[in-house]
Amino acid sequence: MARYRPSLTASILASLGLLLVLTWLLFSVLAFKTAANDLYAQKGEHARTLLKAFVSLLPDSILTSSVGFLPSDSQASHYIEKLSKEPAFGRLTLLDRNGKPVFSTGRAGSDLYAPFKGLPEAADGSFIQPDGSGVISILTVMRNGQAVGKAGLLLSLASEKARLNRTQQMLMAYFVLDFILLLGLGSFVLTRIVVNPINRLLTATEKITGGQYGQKLHVSGSAEIARLATAFNEMVATLITKDHQVTEQMAALENANCEIRQAREESIRTEKMASIGLLAAGMAHEIGTPLASIMGYAELTAGEQPDNAAIQDYARRITEDCSRIDRIVRGLLDYSRPRISGEENADVRNVVSSVLDLMTQQGVFKQLNLNLKIEEELLFARCDQYQLQQVVINLLLNSRDATPDGGTIEIRAGREEAHVRLDVVDSGTGIPHESMKHIFDPFFTTKPPGKGTGLGLAISARIIEGFGGRISATSSIGKGSCFTVWLPLGRDERGKHE
Repeated sequence: MARYRPSLTASILASLGLLLVLTWLLFSVLAFKTAANDLYAQKGEHARTLLKAFVSLLPDSILTSSVGFLPSDSQASHYIEKLSKEPAFGRLTLLDRNGKPVFSTGRAGSDLYAPFKGLPEAADGSFIQPDGSGVISILTVMRNGQAVGKAGLLLSLASEKARLNRTQQMLMAYFVLDFILLLGLGSFVLTRIVVNPINRLLTATEKITGGQYGQKLHVSGSAEIARLATAFNEMVATLITKDHQVTEQMAALENANCEIRQAREESIRTEKMASIGLLAAGMAHEIGTPLASIMGYAELTAGEQPDNAAIQDYARRITEDCSRIDRIVRGLLDYSRPRISGEENADVRNVVSSVLDLMTQQGVFKQLNLNLKIEEELLFARCDQYQLQQVVINLLLNSRDATPDGGTIEIRAGREEAHVRLDVVDSGTGIPHESMKHIFDPFFTTKPPGKGTGLGLAISARIIEGFGGRISATSSIGKGSCFTVWLPLGRDERGKHE
């Protein structure tokens, strides 16, 4: 299962959001604490001011009895009346030097000692109640340089807490608004200057992976993104250069391999020709003499008994088979003999015409339709006309043997670029596909045993290659075959061609 990975935008925004939350938490705590301390300090100072004003209004002789201590028409009584009307007022208590209350006023249900609860006896100043609900101010009452009592004032912090809660809610609202704006604006900015360029870079990289090297990026954004795009374009240029180099090297390797194969084939063919030449020379020497004797004895036997039909038939068969052996040996000699291309010219039209006249007179093409299509202009090929005649005869005899009665043999000749092209086409039975690659090998034949030596096409190929030309064949079963010969143009044709 593939591991889930968030997008770049989501990752960056999540990190920024987390950072913003942590920053807001730290800021809100510090701001809230600072604001609370400031408010509480102001409240404590306010309470101390109020308490000082009350103490200053007290009579000089105090704290002996609480009865009639503060007349109703005194300034202190009026001050206390006004003070009790403040929303934050909790309780005001005056103690004598022994800590006994001589005066106290405050909200109903509040403790008489509320302004002093939870504080040491020597406490003096402003303090926050342990439960945080109010601020206490304690002041020692001095008369004639002596402490004659203590006054305590309790003010509620409810309004300050409400104010702090409103401030906290406002901060939260500002935070949510800032967070939404940050996400929206951050997403837009990130997509424009980071994500989109990276996506284009990723798309171009995937195309390069698919073999499309012609990619080039033009992106806007930060300096790092621009440098990345520049590095990518340089990488693409390098890849294109390397690809061209690899292509050239592959082509050079293919050419080298082709040359090596050709050299190997030529070496094998040369060794084969040398072996066949040695074999043919040995066979000609070792077989020629007894073969001549056998043929001589057969003729003598036939001459001695001219009226014996059986002897005449045996002698004829012996002579024919000996002649076939002689042709095989001579074919081997012709095949193994080196072919040297000279500067002789042959008129292809005259060569083909002479061969057709000779073979037609001998009745070679009986029961066959013969078509001849040769261009009207002179066709001179750089070759020996007698060896070319041998090639044409071999090709026509092969077509004759492969074509049933009523079939057609067509001979075409013309100029094709820098060569003379000669085609021998028949409507015969065709050559099997698996035999096509062997038809120019020595001793390979598709004819029945005793009907061919398998040297005709091999010798023809050797002759054509010796002229600097080439020969090829195409065939289709049941439709016929086509043998094509390319010969280099002769001197007259080359001058005319140029």
